[in-house]
Amino acid sequence: MMMNRTCGFWGRRAMQSILIAALFLSVGSSVGCLGRSPGVEHFVLGSAAGESVATAETRSDLAIVVGPVRLPPYLDRPQLARLESGGEIELDEFTRWLGGFEDNFLRALALDVASRTGSIKVTTHPSKAPFPADVHIKLHIDDLVSVDGAALRVRIRWALVRAGAESPATLFSMESSIPLTSSSNRSIVVAYDAAVTELGRRIVAALDAGES
Repeated sequence: MMMNRTCGFWGRRAMQSILIAALFLSVGSSVGCLGRSPGVEHFVLGSAAGESVATAETRSDLAIVVGPVRLPPYLDRPQLARLESGGEIELDEFTRWLGGFEDNFLRALALDVASRTGSIKVTTHPSKAPFPADVHIKLHIDDLVSVDGAALRVRIRWALVRAGAESPATLFSMESSIPLTSSSNRSIVVAYDAAVTELGRRIVAALDAGES
């Protein structure tokens, strides 16, 4: 009788050990799977902004506020958005704009405008600069998205509003398609930077035309 109880005790202990080992193997397998999941990539705009392209003769003292900007819903979020066939927007959870798209866009555009004008009085909306603005650049993005991994579709409207001017705001628009070198995240971000650079060039050209 004693032997049967002993065998039962050790049998239960053996079964518990097997169950515990199986549990640890299951947990270890889950952790391993999580460890192999892709990491999140973070991108910023403005990497294309180089040294000032303004010369001593063309440097401006204009105080410029870049923004505000109105965004379509797919840009008003941190994830990188892609437009697929059939009108479906795909949000990439593993590719994000560091700090959000709006801050990235305004910062990159302000950097480009500052480098082209040579002005040290270029800031973004909302501005806390200790000087009054001469010009506000107000923007409305209708489209700024990669389409089927082939091109970045660009549709942007903006207005130049001069402080104290009696004339109404001057309105402009930019529509273009920027080819992608590949469907990779980096290629898409490079195309975004190219769109910002072209927009900055057009804005400064409009500023120069208004002053001439």
